[in-house]
Amino acid sequence: MAEHLWGDYTDTLSNFDFVYQHVKNLRKKISNFDGNDYISTVYGLGYKFDTNAK
Repeated sequence: MAEHLWGDYTDTLSNFDFVYQHVKNLRKKISNFDGNDYISTVYGLGYKFDTNAK
């Protein structure tokens, strides 16, 4: 996600905590509207959109 948005500038970042925070906020907004959380965490890789998630 960070590479897609910031491209070559991701090499200069010290961490990707901002990505985790954005996903956390997105999940919170989805749950506030009683929506299904289709964002799955893939350990060591990141996130994926999973329509089979509960």
